[in-house]
Amino acid sequence: MSSPVVGGVVIFGRGRNQVGLLVEPVPGAVVTDEDLAQFRNRIWPIVEEANHDASAYSRIFKEMIIVTDARKPLPRVGKGTVAKKAAMALYATEIDALYDAVDASAQSACADVQLPATWGIADVEVWLGAQAADIRAHAAAAQRLDPDTDLFSQGFDSLSATFLQNRIMGALRSSSDPTAVQKVTHSVVFAHPTIRQLAAHVAQLVAGAHADAGLASATSAIEAMIEKYAVGLTDAKAISVASASAAAATTAAAPVVLLTGSTGALGSFILEALLRDPRVSRVYAYNRPARGVLTSQDRQRRAFIDKGFDVQLLETEEAGDRLVYLEGDSTLPKLGLADDVYEKLRLTANVVIHNAWRLDFNLSLASFEPNICGTRNLIDFATHSACAGASIPGWDRAKGAFPEEVQYDASTAVGGGYGEAKYVCERLLAKSGLHATSFRIGQISGGKPSGAWATSDWVPSFVKSSIVLGALPDAQGVASWLPMDVVSQAILDVALSKEAPSIALNIVHPRPSQWSAVITSVASAMQRAGLTRRRLPLVPFKEWFARLEQRSKGAYAGEMADIPALKLLEFFRGMAAADVVMRTSGRTDLEGGMASLATSKAQAASQTIAEVQPIGAEDAQRWVDYWISKGFFD
Repeated sequence: MSSPVVGGVVIFGRGRNQVGLLVEPVPGAVVTDEDLAQFRNRIWPIVEEANHDASAYSRIFKEMIIVTDARKPLPRVGKGTVAKKAAMALYATEIDALYDAVDASAQSACADVQLPATWGIADVEVWLGAQAADIRAHAAAAQRLDPDTDLFSQGFDSLSATFLQNRIMGALRSSSDPTAVQKVTHSVVFAHPTIRQLAAHVAQLVAGAHADAGLASATSAIEAMIEKYAVGLTDAKAISVASASAAAATTAAAPVVLLTGSTGALGSFILEALLRDPRVSRVYAYNRPARGVLTSQDRQRRAFIDKGFDVQLLETEEAGDRLVYLEGDSTLPKLGLADDVYEKLRLTANVVIHNAWRLDFNLSLASFEPNICGTRNLIDFATHSACAGASIPGWDRAKGAFPEEVQYDASTAVGGGYGEAKYVCERLLAKSGLHATSFRIGQISGGKPSGAWATSDWVPSFVKSSIVLGALPDAQGVASWLPMDVVSQAILDVALSKEAPSIALNIVHPRPSQWSAVITSVASAMQRAGLTRRRLPLVPFKEWFARLEQRSKGAYAGEMADIPALKLLEFFRGMAAADVVMRTSGRTDLEGGMASLATSKAQAASQTIAEVQPIGAEDAQRWVDYWISKGFFD
């Protein structure tokens, strides 16, 4: 956290229910109570920016900030660095008092939460609206919650969802049917993400109805979403002819690329590859408006530094001509851009790489509707488009490897909102008839040069958690992970090719490695880095998950930081169950019990995919070294 009015910062909260912040103002910044209020307001946008990048369990609430007393400056060591342990000892009384106040407030809130007037849908909806607004008020400015709008687009995150789930469970214990609380799942708020949907679900629980009564099946919901966003799409045959003509006309021209989500993990790799490619004349880096104090340029530079890229690619005079930053909202008409900007973009861009997509495997299909809407708007915009593609958890393995073509049976996509929403977009893309490819990207691992792999992903989550659990999970089968630099170059191989692309490509490793070999390499890298005294053993996934689940009982915020896999308990439960099935079947060629993926078309379209080497010990060492450099194991 950096601010001209902040002299020092200490984060505290290990072993506590919430994380807090000890902030020291620069001399003279805070003199009066009015100064203190202004100081808190001035630093809050910076804290929010940090919260945006932080895991949910480490998010800092306004109430958890202590401003130091000028008469008790933070102790420092050489070069002016704050001595954390000494600082926490100096302010131990204030920190303990803060947690006492928070605990008392929480207990009072639980005791004082008024139950719904009745357990009818209308009264439950009013009650849930009040509870959700109260929870969100801790992290966002007061604003009325829309009962028909996704809570996660109104300021909620996974921590907020947990708070609301706990309040629902507490209220149900006092309902006419206290056993209804046993039917509340960990994902209840994610599965019913609007207040109105959640109210209907809770009311049904009390009434004894099945949780899914009256709701459309997952397959029907997918088809309904496709039908909604397919309205007005140009006839596929007509546009296909026009698109092919446009493609032929532009293959001779230097590529002008519209890239969405350039500041994200994969987006940064794609942008770096585009800027290094001499064939590309210009890149429009399109992102949502920056939140907090950082601009899109700031975020892009930070992303390049994090990945170990040359920031001069962003800052040279040549870069000023080749790289144009745009901010907008793809769910809005004309992508939320000014008329003149949109028109210039429409006339000059001849390649679209749509990479921006919300990454959250907890959410339902409904929560991804803004992404689907944005994709439809880009389809309307595009002459050429390359859209990130669909997940395919529902494919029948008896039919062989999942083919590289559009599947019109929506049941093949059922299995989670993330993959279902991408399937919807693939169907829309196919219906549009555009000269385009849907990339079905599997698990992406950290790529060269730095091994950068987001610490919020499920793999680093289980790696760190395994230190506390005393073992790493072993699974029968393979890991078809692809390094991020390989994935980004494969996308460019297709997007910049003069050949007509396939409508769908499976971007996974054509030569997957055995899971046991990969995880053993990770264990060795951890030992070499000094994270463990001995190489952690591998135990069957079922046994590893049992250890994790045992730790989930009564876990507090500090333990969540040490065992981040607790936040993905249901995800790992599914992996453990799939491994049991795999071991029973005796199969060793599948990944997580899911269908294998055909890659013949991907290998034909991308030399990078065709020639990629299996992941091994050097990859694992890069990942671990990167996680250490981010302080992930501290």
